[in-house]
Amino acid sequence: MLVEIILVILAILAAIVIFRAMKQLWPVIVNSIGALILLWLLNFIGLKIAINIWSILIVAIGGFVGLLLVILLHLLGIAF
Repeated sequence: MLVEIILVILAILAAIVIFRAMKQLWPVIVNSIGALILLWLLNFIGLKIAINIWSILIVAIGGFVGLLLVILLHLLGIAF
């Protein structure tokens, strides 16, 4: 009986920790997903940026700033 109570308390504490971590990470996740969608839309409407593992990683990690970097590198002819 005591083990079950301790496990329930630990599960509640774990849920609280996960909720607080997700609350802090939510803006980063939204930024990255939005930038990835915009990268796809820019490629779809005519800015032919190569969508490969490197461009996706830069945009996913950097968000909209990473997207601007990929666009700048593409326009300068350095990469992508």
